[in-house]
Amino acid sequence: MYPEMALPMEGRTNWKVFAGVMAGGVAGIGALTGMLMNGVVSAAVNLPVPFTVQASSINGTGFNLAPGQVPNQQQGAAQIQMSGSLQNMTISKTVNTPLGTFQINISAGSGSTPVQATGMTVYASSLGGDTSFPSGLTMDASSGALSGSQLQMNNATLQVPYLSTQSITLPGMSLSIQPVSGSSSSSSSSSSSGN
Repeated sequence: MYPEMALPMEGRTNWKVFAGVMAGGVAGIGALTGMLMNGVVSAAVNLPVPFTVQASSINGTGFNLAPGQVPNQQQGAAQIQMSGSLQNMTISKTVNTPLGTFQINISAGSGSTPVQATGMTVYASSLGGDTSFPSGLTMDASSGALSGSQLQMNNATLQVPYLSTQSITLPGMSLSIQPVSGSSSSSSSSSSSGN
């Protein structure tokens, strides 16, 4: 005699519990943001999803660019390493969720104090802006690698599948989450603070 076959259970989402968990997460992000802005904690950033970084200016030191030196076979990307400051920095990403499509923006360094990043590693699939190397530029013809002790870039835009820093300060940071036009959800959340 065969045992009775159990029917699979149907799952349901308790939206009140879900909303409570999301509210707790947003509150946690807000608290962490406040601690970052007030220097209570420092951040080591590791963002493994494609996003866009824009800055009105980037002043970097120890610039190194190595085409194709990217883990996980990120095609068409180059590894960039440097430390420096970013004025009027914005990181943006569009994400699809079960509740709709949202645009996430993190902005910092818009006042008199720019974003400061040390030990930054970026995998960039594209990089654009008005660029100069005040102390010169070295290029390795065999690998295509570029290096310069100083980098100055204005109106910079980077398409970035990965960014990591040893440390970063985000003065005047603001986080906004907005529904994309045509999204099925009309709710939005934002948290911001200035110096």
